[in-house]
Amino acid sequence: MNRLLKASACLVLLALAPHAANADELIYLPDAKGIELFKGAELEGQYFSLASALDSEHILTFCGPATIAAVMNSLGGPRLVSQRLYPWPFFTQENIFTAENEKVKPYPMVEHEGLVLSQLAQFFTNLGATAVFKHADAFDINALRDTVKTVLADPAKRLVINYSRRPIGQNGDGHISPVAAYDADSDRVLVLDVAKYKYPPVWMTVADLYKGMATVDTGSNAMRGFVVVSK
Repeated sequence: MNRLLKASACLVLLALAPHAANADELIYLPDAKGIELFKGAELEGQYFSLASALDSEHILTFCGPATIAAVMNSLGGPRLVSQRLYPWPFFTQENIFTAENEKVKPYPMVEHEGLVLSQLAQFFTNLGATAVFKHADAFDINALRDTVKTVLADPAKRLVINYSRRPIGQNGDGHISPVAAYDADSDRVLVLDVAKYKYPPVWMTVADLYKGMATVDTGSNAMRGFVVVSK
């Protein structure tokens, strides 16, 4: 009887485990392999400005605001003055909720359910950046790779991704973070996870990134994807 109970419990745990069929190995930046990848990466220049500006999301649903603040600060344009940091101008997860962005989605709603791809892009636009978004059903893996290379080679642009953690073998589901580097030999992107309390920066293959994007966001009933942000 005890054996039957244990077997049942194992089946339940397997059913609850994140779906990561055929996912490639995740390589975290602080590990030896992650450091070696960074040293050999062809496109790593954006890492320094993004990492310097990156703050952990304040609450579980604030991956979008945390990413927006980091990206806007890293681009080096005019910044908003924060009451808490006065007189120093700096984008924060609070002051990005301007009057225009409150109309897109008010703070309490983002606190409750986060941002979907189109709203994420509109927040950037309302803060003075140029933002172009695409859902995963509008591009393939090769187009995604080309976008990664093009954007990371341009210091005036940033790549923000909206993906599900499940297909890549991490705990959780929908998430937003910026991409900071690309290694051609391993075909991996370095994602600066804004849930810093949960995961460090991670190298994932472009194939896995596409798998994570090619999932439906229940908040919009559309696939996830990316936003290209520029000054």
